[in-house]
Amino acid sequence: MLVRSAPVLLVSSLLLTGCADAERLEPPPLTSGGHTVEFVGYVFDGATGTRLTGYDLGLLTGGTEVTGSVAEDGRFRVGPISAWSDYSIAIQASDYRTFVSHNGRVGLPPELAQSDDIAEIASQQVLHYDAYVFPSGLESPQVAFTITTPIGNPPSGKIRLRPTSASILSDDPFETPSGVPGQIWGNDEDLQASTFNDEFASGMVAIDSGELVYGVTYAVSVFDVAGHQPFSGTYQAGIETDKTFALAESLAEPLVVLTSDDETCTPPSLPTATSASVVNITFNAEIELEDIDVANEALDSNIGINSPNQDADMDTNTLADDASNMAIERGVSVTAMGNMLIISFNPSAGLVVKDPDDPILSVTYGGLSEIVVRRPGSPSSAVALSTVLGKTSITCIP
Repeated sequence: MLVRSAPVLLVSSLLLTGCADAERLEPPPLTSGGHTVEFVGYVFDGATGTRLTGYDLGLLTGGTEVTGSVAEDGRFRVGPISAWSDYSIAIQASDYRTFVSHNGRVGLPPELAQSDDIAEIASQQVLHYDAYVFPSGLESPQVAFTITTPIGNPPSGKIRLRPTSASILSDDPFETPSGVPGQIWGNDEDLQASTFNDEFASGMVAIDSGELVYGVTYAVSVFDVAGHQPFSGTYQAGIETDKTFALAESLAEPLVVLTSDDETCTPPSLPTATSASVVNITFNAEIELEDIDVANEALDSNIGINSPNQDADMDTNTLADDASNMAIERGVSVTAMGNMLIISFNPSAGLVVKDPDDPILSVTYGGLSEIVVRRPGSPSSAVALSTVLGKTSITCIP
């Protein structure tokens, strides 16, 4: 709230008809007499604090433009205008940023604010205000932003930087010590005319020097990034250097199993078959394996078969040794395709000894707790297959 200096009052009696106790109407805009306000003060260089003498100052209220006068020592005077009018102050000075300050009406002096005689008197206020303008050559340096996602894939989207504060060079009373305390016009142009909008790809945003206003704090919005929530943050031009903004995933329904034939899968009819014991699991959304190598190794380490030596010879269907965590020796595989997870067994590749005369009565897939599925690019949706199936293993029997 602005604090006015003590006003100079010029009070005159007006001859009005009607009772003094009648309902009072708000005074109309000033034509002659009424309640007026004028402004006087100085304009300073916001970077050095030097008082300026060469500048133009104007006031706009309603449809009226008022040109201020500037004395040799830099003191301006502008007005009068109606005390009831909102107004804007514009200052132009060579080699300085545009300055525009929008202000609400001054209103009446405190001494008259609650008076019953407002309509019967006139008041003239002369208020001292100052303004700080900043050199156009004071530019914020070039800056680069990095946009990251939880899985590390560089995203594409849009970014907006909207100014939310005055420059740091004028945001403290100690930095603007002139004139009447609190009566300083702020540069709304810094807050209204410098919004930065851009599209970005590969997670990188480059802003050239001078595109942001030095010392101003910006609200940063990153949006329209597929699969991710809009991001909100801040950046102070010229104070902070390159910065990284981390996005969060979009909220989505948890993954659940819609259908599964894990209870009707069957073992291989022959140990030489290339595909058997296939299990199809359908989810409510598109999925991917969090780590396909871990998932395949979990099956490779935990598959089991039941194949008795029915012909009582020297040969028995035997799984290959699980000799390495880096290789799939036993012919198992798990694959994500769209919203389906497919588990299968290739006995021809996974059996080190094959005896067609010995039946394979069952195939058991263990390690389901290590098979983790998720929505594509969404770590927070990850869930173990054992959790959504409600079991830690699958057994295929005739």
